[in-house]
Amino acid sequence: MPQSPKRVRDLASTMTARIQARTHGQVRELIVEVADEQVVIRGRARTHYAKQLAVQGVMDLITGQNISNEIIVG
Repeated sequence: MPQSPKRVRDLASTMTARIQARTHGQVRELIVEVADEQVVIRGRARTHYAKQLAVQGVMDLITGQNISNEIIVG
């Protein structure tokens, strides 16, 4: 069942905050997009470790959705 637009915005906001906390702000230009079965994370990180932490931050909050980590390292 599709989620309400407010619920989607709230979830994306919560995920963004969780990623920033987990990575200690190491992901710049962070964008989190949430759809019914997909979460897309975009941004820039200096290390692969920060990129992995971003995914872990999202995994703490959801189950059953695919995560597409499109964070660029460099």
